[in-house]
Amino acid sequence: MSRARPALAVLLLTVATVAVGLAAGGAVTAPVQPADDPVVGTSENTSRVLLLTRADAAQFDTATPTVTNALEAGHANLDTSFQRHRIEARLDAADTPEARGEILENATDDVARRVAQLREQERDARAEFANGQLTARQYLVTLGTLHAEAETLETYLGRPSSEGTLYTYARPGGGTRSRISRLRAQLATLQGPVREQLAGVVVGDRPATRVHVSVGNGVMLSTLRGSQYVRESFRPDNLDEDVTSQVPPTRDIVTSHYPWVWNNSGGPSTTLLEGYAFQWSADHNQGRVVAFVDMTTEQVYVERQWKSLLQVDAPYEARSSADNTTLLVSRTYAGGPVQIRVENASGAPVDATVALNGTGVGRTGEDGQLWTLSPASEYPVSVTHDGTSLDVNVTARPAP
Repeated sequence: MSRARPALAVLLLTVATVAVGLAAGGAVTAPVQPADDPVVGTSENTSRVLLLTRADAAQFDTATPTVTNALEAGHANLDTSFQRHRIEARLDAADTPEARGEILENATDDVARRVAQLREQERDARAEFANGQLTARQYLVTLGTLHAEAETLETYLGRPSSEGTLYTYARPGGGTRSRISRLRAQLATLQGPVREQLAGVVVGDRPATRVHVSVGNGVMLSTLRGSQYVRESFRPDNLDEDVTSQVPPTRDIVTSHYPWVWNNSGGPSTTLLEGYAFQWSADHNQGRVVAFVDMTTEQVYVERQWKSLLQVDAPYEARSSADNTTLLVSRTYAGGPVQIRVENASGAPVDATVALNGTGVGRTGEDGQLWTLSPASEYPVSVTHDGTSLDVNVTARPAP
């Protein structure tokens, strides 16, 4: 049984992949090719992943709790909670449907303005990290802070299953519910499982964890939680701000983007976000996928994934051998999980030290295997055991 261990003290530019064909002699060939649609990552026998097609900056780092950002997040939460209770009181006191409608419209306008501000802050922070004005740590703290407020706003807006929210007060079939659904689809661009963890770190509720972040024509974030791999991606170029009255063939779109998940899920769920997007989620035997798909472009603009590394299919596609010892490296992608295995001539596991681009990341242990996050560009995976050293070169693209 393999173990997942986070990379230690890795501070590298990223967007990493390894070979498609099993390469001998330490060479890696034909790395994963990013595209506008989700692509095959570790193998055909797992969920595809949405990658960036251009990387301007990428790095490993951790968020840290800060008093300023914790206060900002707490203030935003209190302010939204106060606003919600105030609106509820006004709605309960309204005498006519027209009065209630005006209150709801004004409240939705306020949320829409704040959502636009948060999205602008996210765009600015992404650009500042890309051009070096923000460090990776500062950028991660910003993402965590934005997630916290976006989550509060999403709760305030509500959904069909929630009570005491703008959505449930709005008239069925009315324009306000459509606007709320659109705002929820936009708030998805500011949220995700990695950002949620960053938000917890910012306010001091969670311990700091190492995160891989890459920006370019979007954002990718990934981390390891023990034996679970967690990632999210946002591709604004796949998002059309216009709405449409036509509902696309959601099943055809999903089966095209995630064929393996469709064939291995126990009951996927689809939620229409009124002319703007649809949210698709599915549990499978390796984890879970949540995707937000634009109804006009029919492309995924937000993707979130959770995977158990104990279940992920990771065929070895690069190898190097010497002195009856063999190093094998699995296929991966930018910030993706990469498995390193070392074995002897009979195939028995070998405990070896592992380094990526010269930085130690751990040992393969008793089972001879180590999971870690892949760094970037072109770098060597090196292992050492009893004086024997082996290397496999990994190619990363797109490189910042």
